[in-house]
Amino acid sequence: MSNQCNLIKDILPLYVEDMVSADTQEFVNAHLEQCAECRAELERMRGSTKFVPNIDTDIVPLKRIKKDLFIRRLQTIFFTAIVACVVAIIAFGVLTSPAFFPYSDDLLNVVDNHSGEIIVTFDDRVTGYTCTKEYYEETGSEVYRLNAWTTTWDLYFSNRGNQNVVIPSNGESNIQIFFTQNNGSEDVLIYGENNNLPQAVITLPRQILLPYFLLAALALIVLACLRLILRNKNALVVWIDRIILFPISYMAAQLCTKGINFTTYSSQRDFCLIVLVAILFYFALLTGKSLYQKKKASMNTERFKEQP
Repeated sequence: MSNQCNLIKDILPLYVEDMVSADTQEFVNAHLEQCAECRAELERMRGSTKFVPNIDTDIVPLKRIKKDLFIRRLQTIFFTAIVACVVAIIAFGVLTSPAFFPYSDDLLNVVDNHSGEIIVTFDDRVTGYTCTKEYYEETGSEVYRLNAWTTTWDLYFSNRGNQNVVIPSNGESNIQIFFTQNNGSEDVLIYGENNNLPQAVITLPRQILLPYFLLAALALIVLACLRLILRNKNALVVWIDRIILFPISYMAAQLCTKGINFTTYSSQRDFCLIVLVAILFYFALLTGKSLYQKKKASMNTERFKEQP
């Protein structure tokens, strides 16, 4: 089939409907006299009551393009929403990060009402507290440790009033209540006699975040080495590329929420915040990678079309 035949077949639908100029009609007639294949195509078109172009053949590529554009648009919206959520959660984490109070005489008031309750009332600056209990069997002592904090969020958007802690007392147990300052200073005894415990007790921050960060870094190194070794096995590389985003996401979440500070006095809160941000980071990286690959493939296609 010559290039002229291709051109004639493109014109034939208009030729059949008598929608071409006189010069074009003369050109087609001259070609039809010499080309049996094009005459057969013309007869096929005229044999139909009404010629209908092959819609499926014409529309399928358009449908595929439309579907690809729709998926890419959804991925872009999803990626943008995830990034916005990450920024919002990190900001919320910073605003609700507890700022612990050091001990002062006006920070709290302890009252033993001698009716089975010891009431600790905090100043209205305090918007949150924790109370833990330890029991020493050898001395029969009950040791309570309190700390108090506020947050930037509470300073501007919350007014909880005075916070109270009620500690039960049966009058028989030896009860000590300590206030932990969470700043490297000694815990302060605010109720009871400290006869059975060491004079200097300091509550230290936990370093639970550091082992998880190091574990993620180790996993990243191992997966990177595996990818290098198995670079010719495309099926495995695809899965490694997906898995390797987990340690990257966790490390990025740690650096975005806590920086290089791996110590914490609120380990459960900080760890949950890091994990939540890491999950969002993972889906953002996964979606961003897909968008990048599609854009790269599109650019390569355009570059190929431009080549002579």
